[in-house]
Amino acid sequence: MGGKTKQAPRTKNNAKPSSSSRTAELLGSSTPIFVGFSAQADGGGLVPFAPGFASAEQMPDSFDAAIDPQTQIILRKLSKKDPMTKKKALQELQELIEQSDVDSLKNILPLWPKYYLNLASDPEHNVRELTQTVLQLLMAKCKKAMAPYLKLLVPVWLGSRFDTYAPAASIAGQSFKDTFAGNANRTREVCLHCQVEILEYATRNLTFHTAATLSIGKSLTPEEAEQKYQRVVISSLKLLSFFLEKTSQTEELSQVKEGFKTLVAHQKFWSFAKHKVPPIKAAWFECIYHILQSVPLLEVILPQKSQLTTLCFQFIDDSDPVVAPQIWGCVLLLQNNYDDWYASLNIRKALLPKLSNLLRNGFNRNAQAICPNLLPFLSKITPACLQDLDVYEFYQRFFDDMKLGITEKFDPPLSKSDCTVIHNAYFECLRFLFQQINNKKEKETKEEDFAIKLLETNILEPISWLLKSDSAHVKNFFQHSSALVAFWDRQIHNKLDNGGLYAKLLNLFWTKIFELVTKDLAAEEVDEQLLSHVLLLVQDLHVANPSLESPSVKFAEEQGEKIEKSEPTTPVKKAQEAAAFIQKELKQLVVKLVRICLDKASGSEKGSSATRYVEQVHTLTKMFSDVNFYKSLTDLGELSSSLDRFVNLLSQVNEEASESVVEIVFEILPLLEADQRFDYIEKKLLKLPQSRVQNLLLHRLLSYPLCTEPAVRQMLSSPDTCAVIARIAEEVVVDNDREKLNLLHKCFFQTDTGDILINAGTVDKILVAMSGPLEQPVIDNTVEVCGSFIAQIMPVICTNDNSSLEVRQKVFLRLYKFSLEHQPEDYLSEDTLWEITTCWQDALSSKDIEIDDDMLRTCASIVEDLARSLEVNAENLDSMAEAMAKFVICSTENIEDEDKRMERIDETIAALLETPLKTAEKVQQFENHVVLLEALAGTVSAGVAFDSGSMEPKEIYPLIQRSTINLATLNKLVFKFPSSKPPNDPEDELTEDYCDPNADVLKKWSEPLIAEVLQCIRVAGAAGNWQKVAELPSVTEEQVIILVEKVEDFMGNTSELVGIVQQRLRQDAVAQPSVIGCRLLGYLIHQYADFDESAPILLHEDLSDSLVTQGALKVYAMALQYLLPELSQKSIGLTSAIMRTDPPEIWIKAAVFRALLLNNFESDVNEQSDRNIIASAVQFLTSIGEKQSVQKDLLHYNVELKQQPYESVLNTVEYIKLLTEVLKRFPYELSIKNWDAIRIGLSSWVLTVSKSVAQYDDPKTSLFVVSVYQLFAALIEFIRSEKQKSSTELLKNMIDEWESLFAKEVNVVLFKSYYQLTHEASVEPGFQACYEAVLEHLTPTLELLDYSFIYAFCKSNSKISLDHLCNFLFKQLYSRQHSVRISAVFALKQLTPHFVADDIELNEKQSESMDATTAISRWHFLNRFEDYLTRYDALIKKYLDEFTFKLSELEDLEPIDRHDALSYLFLWDCIINACAKSPVALRSVYTNWLNDNKYEENFLHFLFRAMPVDILKNHGAKVHSNGVYKELNWSQLKDQKLPLDRYVCHLYTEVLRKLPAVVRRWWNATQSRQKNFVDNLTTNYVSSLICTEELKAIANRKEKHENMQVTVHASTREVLAVYAIDEARMELVITLAPNYPLGAVKVECGKQIGGRASSRNVGMQLTIFLTHQNGTIYDGLTMWKNNLDKKFEGVEECYVCYTVIHQDTCQLPKLTCKTCKKKFHGPCLYKWFTTSSKSTCPICRNVF
Repeated sequence: MGGKTKQAPRTKNNAKPSSSSRTAELLGSSTPIFVGFSAQADGGGLVPFAPGFASAEQMPDSFDAAIDPQTQIILRKLSKKDPMTKKKALQELQELIEQSDVDSLKNILPLWPKYYLNLASDPEHNVRELTQTVLQLLMAKCKKAMAPYLKLLVPVWLGSRFDTYAPAASIAGQSFKDTFAGNANRTREVCLHCQVEILEYATRNLTFHTAATLSIGKSLTPEEAEQKYQRVVISSLKLLSFFLEKTSQTEELSQVKEGFKTLVAHQKFWSFAKHKVPPIKAAWFECIYHILQSVPLLEVILPQKSQLTTLCFQFIDDSDPVVAPQIWGCVLLLQNNYDDWYASLNIRKALLPKLSNLLRNGFNRNAQAICPNLLPFLSKITPACLQDLDVYEFYQRFFDDMKLGITEKFDPPLSKSDCTVIHNAYFECLRFLFQQINNKKEKETKEEDFAIKLLETNILEPISWLLKSDSAHVKNFFQHSSALVAFWDRQIHNKLDNGGLYAKLLNLFWTKIFELVTKDLAAEEVDEQLLSHVLLLVQDLHVANPSLESPSVKFAEEQGEKIEKSEPTTPVKKAQEAAAFIQKELKQLVVKLVRICLDKASGSEKGSSATRYVEQVHTLTKMFSDVNFYKSLTDLGELSSSLDRFVNLLSQVNEEASESVVEIVFEILPLLEADQRFDYIEKKLLKLPQSRVQNLLLHRLLSYPLCTEPAVRQMLSSPDTCAVIARIAEEVVVDNDREKLNLLHKCFFQTDTGDILINAGTVDKILVAMSGPLEQPVIDNTVEVCGSFIAQIMPVICTNDNSSLEVRQKVFLRLYKFSLEHQPEDYLSEDTLWEITTCWQDALSSKDIEIDDDMLRTCASIVEDLARSLEVNAENLDSMAEAMAKFVICSTENIEDEDKRMERIDETIAALLETPLKTAEKVQQFENHVVLLEALAGTVSAGVAFDSGSMEPKEIYPLIQRSTINLATLNKLVFKFPSSKPPNDPEDELTEDYCDPNADVLKKWSEPLIAEVLQCIRVAGAAGNWQKVAELPSVTEEQVIILVEKVEDFMGNTSELVGIVQQRLRQDAVAQPSVIGCRLLGYLIHQYADFDESAPILLHEDLSDSLVTQGALKVYAMALQYLLPELSQKSIGLTSAIMRTDPPEIWIKAAVFRALLLNNFESDVNEQSDRNIIASAVQFLTSIGEKQSVQKDLLHYNVELKQQPYESVLNTVEYIKLLTEVLKRFPYELSIKNWDAIRIGLSSWVLTVSKSVAQYDDPKTSLFVVSVYQLFAALIEFIRSEKQKSSTELLKNMIDEWESLFAKEVNVVLFKSYYQLTHEASVEPGFQACYEAVLEHLTPTLELLDYSFIYAFCKSNSKISLDHLCNFLFKQLYSRQHSVRISAVFALKQLTPHFVADDIELNEKQSESMDATTAISRWHFLNRFEDYLTRYDALIKKYLDEFTFKLSELEDLEPIDRHDALSYLFLWDCIINACAKSPVALRSVYTNWLNDNKYEENFLHFLFRAMPVDILKNHGAKVHSNGVYKELNWSQLKDQKLPLDRYVCHLYTEVLRKLPAVVRRWWNATQSRQKNFVDNLTTNYVSSLICTEELKAIANRKEKHENMQVTVHASTREVLAVYAIDEARMELVITLAPNYPLGAVKVECGKQIGGRASSRNVGMQLTIFLTHQNGTIYDGLTMWKNNLDKKFEGVEECYVCYTVIHQDTCQLPKLTCKTCKKKFHGPCLYKWFTTSSKSTCPICRNVF
């Protein structure tokens, strides 16, 4: 129909689209014939379409039926073009081969060569690598089965060994090696077996193929095709090289010759010699190199000899590092194989220019490859081959060019290895040429002249230049020149100098060298580089080795032939090889140089110039040490004159050079006679004033062998020498110089008699100086050095009276104190500390130091001082205790009489442990302090009377620390280590180095020792309880933990002393009852350690039986309370022994009942029988209540406690505690009698509290007060919870009666008591902790008071008025105790509604007055904050000044005082709360007052100053979470550990939420930097929180306004309000800004009732309200709605603001003009009068 012709469907890799009919045809044909394949199976069916080339793309489309279908799919994928497909196919084939057996693999072997030939040259390197891996697997698995296909595989396989992709080449090479076992013969056999195929493969690739023919049928880019072709050419050339290398030893190579003849005859083969790709060029020359090495193939290459020679010499200067070695190899073989190699060359044009260019350019940076070939090349240069060029002219030109390569500077410089190899070649060639000339028996004058000229121009001239140059060739050239000169010298010595040539050369050399050196050094200013180079030349000549240091070349002694050798020569110079000129010419030269340098040094100023000359002299003098040498250094020719010259030089050189001069002097001194030598030292050297020189001289005198000389000993004892040694000791302490320290060590070298080299006075000075740092802080390693030094010399100085006793004792005390005071740290190693400790211990053990009474008192005072000043921790405590224990043992171990020894041990222990820090009175005082704190916490009953719990904190820590030290020391003395082996172990034999750990443990214990242990345990028991009930500083808490752990370790020990202590604890608890003594009974649990979890139960049963039996009921009750936390639930019951007793003290039974309740009702499940416990407890309470009715003063109703007996008050306290516990747990079990007891008791007890609270420091009073407050709290909590649910008639009546009769009085009295307790209280320092504990337990009750009663009471009371109340609470905000501050905040917030109510009433009374605002501002609630805000502003001013909203300031901010800041923030928290609790009208008054006084400015500035620094730094982007700005609840606010910055962020959110207009006004008035800072931070962290809350609050508002509907769109931050009445409708859309509430809201009006003007008026009014009033969005909508309501009700609007309801006071217009009858708002009219300065009506203008 004329439509488009259909196109053939697209296909991939197929020549034709799929067709079912074609498939049927193929299946029906038995012998399929494909394009490019023959019908015969022979040869795999591949039919080449071009001569010598088979298409790699023509892969079979059908396979043998024996091949697995999955394998067929894999093989088909190998034919695809996509490299990823081929790669995956090869990986699958690899897995298939690994999983298949040989038989199944044989089916694919006929096909594999075709695929391998194709894939081995694939452009994708990963494919080639995987192909070699697959071949490796096939060869490894199939082995001999691959033999039929070897000829097809080997050419490509060997070629793949040279693939440019290293992994593929490596795999191919390894697989070939593995297959043929790495055997050279096997490899040669394979190469010969496949020689035809290899040669054909290589020849075809090199002569026939191009980049195009290799890529027929492949979709390759020209670049990819070229890269593939280059790879094939390189591998083919390298394949031929490999083939020739392996078959070179074969005799029959006829087929190879024919193959190579064909190859070299092809002109394309020769084109590769000039190929632009270096690897191809290198591979071609490598192939030629192997052809030239093969003798049978030389005739093959002969027709092309001329062409080959030209090519090789044409590229002799090739700069490529890969090509150059191959070319030079071919050049040398051409020279070697053909005598007429030069026939086809023009030497002047073809060789010389290129050779010169190569030599001058430093061998084109290929020196390592080319230089080894220069000598063989030069040896083949003959006069005949140079044609018309003179041979010596060639040599001169050759060496001149090479010299330029050495002397020229290259950029970048030649590598060190290149320099070395260039010098080797240069001097090899020179030596060869000199030897050639020398070996001529009949030399012409021209030849000798040439040799001399060669020396001058090519050796001496470079030396002259290099002496002044900074070239890198200096060292190499000097070494080789010296070796060459030494070689000539040896040749002369061996009489091989033919015609005296070498002698002439040597003579010339030394003459020139003398001239050079003396001339250059004669200048007034000598360059340091020249000096060092001269010295280097002389040194090289001194150590010159005549042997040629070359691993490849050795020159014959008699002729100049070179011979190959297998091993390198050893470069070590032998003694007999030393050159003869060393003792002649060289020695003269050195003498000359030394004298020149000495003259220069003497004439130079003291400094670096003289120093460098001295250094050179020192180096030169090391070469010769004979007398004649030193004599020749001066004109007088005497040793003494030489010595004087060097000694005089000491005053002219610095310290660095002094050492060299002294060393030279002491090299000369041994050449003098002994008497003369020592006389010179004493009279000349020791009189020198230089400190450094004195040190050096002493070092020499104290060193062996001089130190053994009597004359030297006498010198060391002289006063001058002693003063020098003392000075050195003082300097070591300052500079810690290792050299000086070694010198001091040498002073203490002991002779055979035990004497040392210095006298006792000197030793004392050294000891005093070196022990000084032990008393200083360890700030560097000086202490370690000095301590180690003293520890090492102490045994020496204590023998033979080598020092005074006084100094030894002083040093001992310093060492002892150091061991006590220090532990391993940064500058003090553990080894050094061990050395110091062991030192003084050994001194005690060996009686070198004896401890008398005075020494003992001194040691004890050291311990006392450290106990007062040192902060003991777990690390240093152990070392300190170990040192004290070792002192006790070591100081007494030499007393043989055991009784006297034990007596002395007791005296020593008493002296060390006795301290005023830990007396019996202080221990008792500490116990009372802790017991009071525990009793206040309710954990234990204070069952033993005491008058005071005061103790200052500064006394407690030293007490605990000293107890810890004492107990740790005693523990070291008595602790028994368990045996490490069974007692009857047959192998338990004592070796010599065995050390019994219990050897020093005391086996007898005196009564004072036991008493000390018991006292330390008492302190530990009290401290452990103290830790549980008090918030301790971390240092104190750590000390307590250490002490408790030490007690636990002691009580768990196997020592018999532990049993004695346990028995004494039992006895003392009963005989001398104390609360802490009962606590210590808990340590008896170690007796039941084997029973694990049952141990507490067993201990309780034990104590119950023993104590109740003995009638120690008080002890049992208190011990039970301490054990209670460890006992499992229901461990005690009504059947306990104590329950069968009837103690006269009420408190015992009450305490036991309370323990019963705690032990039986803490678990989740209770049993029916548990009701009996409740019934018994209630019955006990009832019985006590009944006794009270008879015995009126039993429970202390309305009495003063000060005069009451302690135990009677304790009875009441425990009764109240039990009553509180029952009320909390089982209120419904209480009868009406119990409720009456609670109500009547509370009303009476609060009166007792009121009368007694002034004596709060009396323990019984404080316990009573706390218990009454806690009972009240329990009752109020129960009443409040009961009001929330239905209750019984009894409870309802009880609650009603409580509220009507008791509540008011009890609340008021409790608050008055608290007021009396805390208002202007003067607390003694020792009782401060207990006072704070009392308040800590009272403040939770204050949160349960009804503050309406308090407000009413204070309003009508003159003693505690509202002013007093506010001032009291404001002062408490500054309290140091957190709970007191929190209770003040709570009270202020509870009182705020009452203050606000009064302010509202006052505001309403004044609302009709025009000056109402000014009147109210003086009397409203916030005015009470004024004085305190002013005070706090002064405190925070310093923080505001240092932060002006610059990021650079954040790094240097001072830490904020938490106490001051929290007080200030709490005050503002109350202000914000007051504003939030007030209605809109009153809130406006409050905020105007804040704004007028500008209080908010400092507050908001401070909030930003105190915010987290990380947030301030990232205020511009929300990097951190805004969770820190979320609202805190009351429980979080009460947390004492609440971070200050977290509270600050909470307050910022609060003030934004509740006082947005205040913040907005402040923000708008700030500077631009501050404004942007606040804006960014608020936008990123706070706005989203507030917007979400505000919108959610509007959406969740339950009460609905009549006529108004509100809709929230949270995603767009919009609020839609619709006011509808009848058919009229009005809409408002309020949009919150991104930085809300900083940014003003946007109000848009929709449909309006009154037209456009009215619409704009409403929008403006609402915008003004939301911008300038501190209300929420909903408050604004409510005002808008009320305005409209009043308008529709007919209320006349104010004619000043044109609204019905005033936006500040929320009042209607009430003031009426008598003339026009118009109404106005009071504030509006007042503002009109103020701004117009008239009192006329705004409408009629008549006087108002």
